[in-house]
Amino acid sequence: MRSSSSGVQRWVFAGAWPVAFGLLGAAITALVLELAGFYRPRLTLSALDDMPRLAGWSLITSGVLFAIGRQGVSHEKVALYATIVFGALLVVRVVYYAMVRRRRRASSHNRLRAAIVGGGVVAVELIESTLEQPELGVDVVLAVSDDPMPELSGTGVPIESGVTEIRKLAIANDLDAVIVSFSCFPDSRLVGPLRECDELDCEIFLVPRLFEMVSLSWEMDRIHTIPLIRMRRDALRTWSWKVKRIFDVVVVATALFLLSPVFAATALAVYLSDPDAPIIFRQKRIGRGGRLFDVLKFRSMRPIEAGVSDAEWQPSEADRIGRVGRVIRKTSLDELPQLWNVLRGDMSLVGPRPERPHFVEQFETSIPSYRDRHRVGVGLTGWAAIHGLRGDTSIEDRALYDNFYIENWSVWLDVKILIRTVGSVLRGTGS
Repeated sequence: MRSSSSGVQRWVFAGAWPVAFGLLGAAITALVLELAGFYRPRLTLSALDDMPRLAGWSLITSGVLFAIGRQGVSHEKVALYATIVFGALLVVRVVYYAMVRRRRRASSHNRLRAAIVGGGVVAVELIESTLEQPELGVDVVLAVSDDPMPELSGTGVPIESGVTEIRKLAIANDLDAVIVSFSCFPDSRLVGPLRECDELDCEIFLVPRLFEMVSLSWEMDRIHTIPLIRMRRDALRTWSWKVKRIFDVVVVATALFLLSPVFAATALAVYLSDPDAPIIFRQKRIGRGGRLFDVLKFRSMRPIEAGVSDAEWQPSEADRIGRVGRVIRKTSLDELPQLWNVLRGDMSLVGPRPERPHFVEQFETSIPSYRDRHRVGVGLTGWAAIHGLRGDTSIEDRALYDNFYIENWSVWLDVKILIRTVGSVLRGTGS
């Protein structure tokens, strides 16, 4: 009897284990696909388009699971479990897509309120396609063009002028998406207005130039045969950006503790160089969204009136910078008090370097993209700084590099900038 009971238990376990393992594999594969952006909302839904990536990740995760938990299993068994995982995910995806299409067709509440920017043939085709295919989940409620063609009026969609006022129109019309096709305006005039939408819960899609020759990648979407590039705005809209602040606090608190002897030695050297002058230098700078704050530095120059300092671009080293000042500036030790700025939340470890209000006002007038760099918090070091764009260098190039950093931000990019900054400081070349 005991032998019979033991046999039943082994049979039950042998039957239950593959099911549990298969469910675990499917769950892990789904998690990996989610982290890779596979499950973000899409306009055109096709399980067949998703099959290659589902199959690839099912095989990879199944292989890793067996390598960790069941070493020595045959390749055939791994392939079988990968097939089961793939099949389960594919069935779920087919059923889910069918439900989404049905809900989109049933009610406008399940569709995105969208605006088309542009008044040409492409804009008309996009509007007509969304009207014919409600399962795309897009209701075009507004067309924005300063020079619409007559055919656009025939679509029945209200037309507004002011393509440079996209943010205001998005808020006023409660838009969920903006699709930018072609207009009479140069593309460069749309960059700033589109960046102003970064913090809105509104997706931005771009129709690429020469789209007839563009191959559709998995990151892109489409309406009919027109490819759409979804603007990446991760810097302000993902959980990883929130982790950036936690990372800053942990790193800075650790650095303040470890570098406390360096702080004390530097402060003493600055004091001895001129006992009558303050050790810490404070200066107004512009942070995120134009907010004023006091940046902190170890004093490296002979003090002068604040008004003169705020409007002086490059100080004369011969007149104002002493021996201690040259050393701490060359080694970037003068920047150490800014760790306290980071801890207070005035700055981040990585971001565009802050500038004085006097010069920000000048640069925003002469360089259109300079204002856009204030979309995120300023930093102790940054993408422009590690490429030598500090001091008396091109402000236009700095703005380009800073905006490149924002558009391409990732946790790894911050880590890479910090590593290169440490290397520059150790070499004595600054950040």
